[in-house]
Amino acid sequence: MFRTATNKEVAESGRNDLIGCKIIATKKMKEEVLTLENSFYAYLFGLIQTDGHLYQNSRNRGRLSIELGKRDEALLFELQKRLPFNSTISERTRRTNFSSEYVSVIWNVFDKRFRDFLVKNGIPSGRKSNIISTPVRKYSEVDYFRGLIDGDGSLGLTAKGFPFLSLVSASSEIANEYIGFLKSITGKEKTAAQNKRDNVFNIAVYKEDAQKVVTILYYENCLALPRKIQKAKDVLNWQRPISMKRIENRKRWTDIEDNFILSNSINDAVKKLDRSQSSIEMRLWRLKSSSQLVTD
Repeated sequence: MFRTATNKEVAESGRNDLIGCKIIATKKMKEEVLTLENSFYAYLFGLIQTDGHLYQNSRNRGRLSIELGKRDEALLFELQKRLPFNSTISERTRRTNFSSEYVSVIWNVFDKRFRDFLVKNGIPSGRKSNIISTPVRKYSEVDYFRGLIDGDGSLGLTAKGFPFLSLVSASSEIANEYIGFLKSITGKEKTAAQNKRDNVFNIAVYKEDAQKVVTILYYENCLALPRKIQKAKDVLNWQRPISMKRIENRKRWTDIEDNFILSNSINDAVKKLDRSQSSIEMRLWRLKSSSQLVTD
């Protein structure tokens, strides 16, 4: 049964746009220890950093909101079920650039204790895409990064049918921590650079490397978006064709080499660096566009 938000709920939240929203679920509190070493809270923290918004109003009022498309509402109901604090789930329809009737589902948590927990671990109020960082206290890495991927990442198969896993972030600290996480799994050293158009880091791994990371992130019965769990299965089911050559111990580009090809001709670079012309041309394109952080 649907119901509209009450005047009390609107007043307590300090949120006028709740007026007229359909409240489709509520949840009451039970006691539980809050720690990011718990897989649930670590995942939730990462998801909040990407898809959440922490509102702090006067007189200790405020709320944590996560708004997702209607297709992802199952995750919000699961979050509400697991979180031991009062919360509501509402639904609204609005016009967007892509749809005249876009339906979204919003999960709101009002309890100050939960909001304080988020703040103490590094969640800022308001807009935060370029200032977020990894939690300030000990946390479950695997679950935290899965939360980030569910919010600002993607995985699956490329147009050519190759597995991939990517994360987009405006935060240099998040990018560096995630690169360290990838190295702990793949054993490969990655580098970071923001693209010039959006000033974000686009971190991607492919093929067997993607499979290794996805196996760790999307373990059996983990909490995640159902559609991304399915994408994870697609990644893990991929098998390299017999005809596809696998390059081991690929020669990585260094900063010195990057600077050389940027300031010298391609012919000079071929002779000096002992690399092919096509390799140098591709590296130049990537450096100039800065559109991709990690390649495979």
